[in-house]
Amino acid sequence: MDDLIRRKATGCADEFAKKMGISKSQLYEDLKEMKELGAPIDYCQVRKSYIYNTEAKLIFTFQTDFKEIKGGQNFFRSSSITGVIDFIFVNDFI
Repeated sequence: MDDLIRRKATGCADEFAKKMGISKSQLYEDLKEMKELGAPIDYCQVRKSYIYNTEAKLIFTFQTDFKEIKGGQNFFRSSSITGVIDFIFVNDFI
């Protein structure tokens, strides 16, 4: 989703949902959640695509207490691992 938005290649909502393999209503829920996390998403009528109105990149990170990780196949079964989604705005680094 992030890649299509950054490339301005989503198309309209119907096309975007089809590219993602999800329903249109699920697409709207996902976009709403991304916006709540701080993603600067808009729809561009000229490009007919969802875009970031500020240069942005979606970064997915894991936060964990490494003392709790046993290693091997138990790594991803550990309840101490949680995924966190952060939006990094390119302009913040310039």
